[in-house]
Amino acid sequence: MTNSVPVRLVSSDVREHNLGVVLTHLDQAGPAGRAEIAAGTGLVRGSVTTLVADLVELGLVRAVDTDATGEPALPEPTRIGRPRSRMEIAGTRQAVLGIQFAVDEVLVYAADLAGRVLARAEHHVRTPIGDPEALVDLLAGYVTDAVNQLEAAGVAVLALEVVLPGRISAGSSLVTSSIEFGWYGVDIGGLLSTRLAVLPLGISVSNDANMAAYAEFDSLLHDPAVGRVTDMIYVKSDTGIGGGAIVDGRILQGARGAAFEPGHMIVSPDGPRCECGKDGCLVVVAGPTAVLHAAGLDDFRLDRGLPEALDELVRRVAGGEPEATAALADAARWFRIALSNLIVTLEPQVMVLGGYLAAFTGQLTPRVASTLAILGTDSLDGAHAVRASVNGRLAAVETAVTRRRRAFLADPSSLRLVSGEG
Repeated sequence: MTNSVPVRLVSSDVREHNLGVVLTHLDQAGPAGRAEIAAGTGLVRGSVTTLVADLVELGLVRAVDTDATGEPALPEPTRIGRPRSRMEIAGTRQAVLGIQFAVDEVLVYAADLAGRVLARAEHHVRTPIGDPEALVDLLAGYVTDAVNQLEAAGVAVLALEVVLPGRISAGSSLVTSSIEFGWYGVDIGGLLSTRLAVLPLGISVSNDANMAAYAEFDSLLHDPAVGRVTDMIYVKSDTGIGGGAIVDGRILQGARGAAFEPGHMIVSPDGPRCECGKDGCLVVVAGPTAVLHAAGLDDFRLDRGLPEALDELVRRVAGGEPEATAALADAARWFRIALSNLIVTLEPQVMVLGGYLAAFTGQLTPRVASTLAILGTDSLDGAHAVRASVNGRLAAVETAVTRRRRAFLADPSSLRLVSGEG
């Protein structure tokens, strides 16, 4: 029959899928024996034995000797009983590298396929504005340095994750707009690929706020005090004002991958013109540039850069400095309007504030919390429903690397090709 699918192809697809199931289980559960893998995945024990052998041959899984209790084997003669073999993800010779840039800051992060951190660095630099070629040259230098260091340690970089503030065309590396950098229609992946050695599994580009939102959502899921969360709003202010909305466990993308831009909500219709072309956007009246200017920190920012200027703002408000305190109070007024509107639009269970806003969650909570209480937030209400980010500056790039790494484990066909098999 012309519509039939060859059995060989179906069998191959199922096998590749099952390899991914085993790898994903080990990634989530940690070292496990074959019987435990079978129980945890629902696969037949005999199939698990064959799949594990295949993964060992690929160098993606290795055996770890443990005693009968599952603890690491003790040296002779302390160990009693026969050691049993448990399996864990290997992947120590292959890594995913990530680079994130914002105004005056470049972050670098790398992890191997088992999730072991291989590189973590924060660089405060003066990032060029308006000229993507100049910024790409800067980024390529940091990437090349990281790749060389990893290769010197015997680790091959499989792929690069680029994280940035801007709208990214779905399924591509095209930055359709990044107002903070004055970019429109810039293929960041393409520009980087001309400056870098070939990466076997390519370059991917992600929005920084979406990745940070995923990081916060994951933290909530692992917080026993929170309970079950499916819907969350994340709003940050560092390079501009950004955010991400998670609805039913997934990031809200929109038709072209550019949904949820809280910084460009109109909160003051008669306010100043925004670079996006509208009047009175939140970022114009309450973004970092506006707040630092009102706080008298323009010179500090010019001298030390945006990240350090925002840290200084937090210090001055904490110390009761009048100008900084007044600047924050004015910004808080606009944020309360924006956050209240977001809450009644998306009905989240939790709202997380990041960037410099994390330090002032308490000043934003009263009015916002009452809105959450009116909507109803299951067991989360009041101050519990509005919380500060628990992740640091590297959270977005770390999340992008982790998601790419897990995608490779879930579908190891690409890793098989890199190894020269398949």
